[in-house]
Amino acid sequence: MADEQKRQGPQGPRGRQGEPGRPGPQGHPGKRGPDGARGKPGPEGKPGPIGKAGPLGKPGPQGKQGEAGPRGTAGAQGSVGPQGPTGPQGPRGEAGPPGQLPSIEQVLPWLDQLFDSWDERRRQREREAAERDALEAAVQEADDAPLDDEDDGSEGDDHRKKKKKKKHGHKD
Repeated sequence: MADEQKRQGPQGPRGRQGEPGRPGPQGHPGKRGPDGARGKPGPEGKPGPIGKAGPLGKPGPQGKQGEAGPRGTAGAQGSVGPQGPTGPQGPRGEAGPPGQLPSIEQVLPWLDQLFDSWDERRRQREREAAERDALEAAVQEADDAPLDDEDDGSEGDDHRKKKKKKKHGHKD
């Protein structure tokens, strides 16, 4: 138990405030009194400094187009462009003055050559006609020869009939 008396417990709650003391000696200023009535308004003050400019506004609507100005002077001539395509052929021109005709001595060799060629051509056509006639005659003789063999009256071939040749026609 003796140990318990030496130890102190937790501090208790604070007590009430004491009564005010005596007023101080004379001559010391007292507390401030209540505020007086509000005074009259003073004179108007000077204007303040000018403030900064505000942000720029949006641009206005597009104005009407003005009249066209006077036409300017023509510029310098440009360089020559590339060659264009060839145009269609124009009409035929007038005939020129007649030239000098060749002499007979100059024309005679040419005429001889022309007539020789004409004779050669005529002879060739006659030769071809003769060959054609000979060929036709040979073909006719060949066609006539088998017919004569059948008409010979050879009795060994009587049992055979002549076959008809088939034509290879296209179907439509």
